Amino acid sequence: MARLNENEAVLVVVDVQERFLPVLFEVERFIGACRLLIGGAKILGLPILVTEQLPDKLGPTTQELREALREDYQPIVKAEFSAFANETFRRTFASTGRTQLIVCGIEAHVCIRQTVLDALELGYDVFVVEDAISARYKFLWRSGVQSCVEAGAKRINAESVLFELMKTAEHKRFREVQAIVKEIAPQIYGSR
Repeated sequence: MARLNENEAVLVVVDVQERFLPVLFEVERFIGACRLLIGGAKILGLPILVTEQLPDKLGPTTQELREALREDYQPIVKAEFSAFANETFRRTFASTGRTQLIVCGIEAHVCIRQTVLDALELGYDVFVVEDAISARYKFLWRSGVQSCVEAGAKRINAESVLFELMKTAEHKRFREVQAIVKEIAPQIYGSR
């Protein structure tokens, strides 16, 4: 079973755009988990790739994530549902030389699923971050995540991603990652 490797992983943020937010299932959890992944990926120095589905019609990546991404906000515009069906994305991902995708975004049963299926077909290890994925309805979210897992992706949550990447509390960036986990986790996971 593949495990996340800090030197092999790329965070892929799929189509988290303004127009979608009002209709998403558990939007606060979803945005919080995406922020946690982005913050952790930045601290750990992971490449971050962002896609936007027809932004002229659906708007840009949500402001909250654009602020979290800062200089990493360099969206790859696509019309295709699968990010890997887009030549610019495919080339950009290949240029990282990495073999693992940490996938977050929307919608679980469409763009996430098709991106995951293509990534698996290309031989990449795929980690589907279920709390950082959403859809318009709970059923579509659950079904989309489950179908990715059945195809061979690994199901994981945002907090687990960060700790698996670090592997030890002696990691040089542990305290920084721990600080953003303490800040954002209550928004994602609620009260104890």
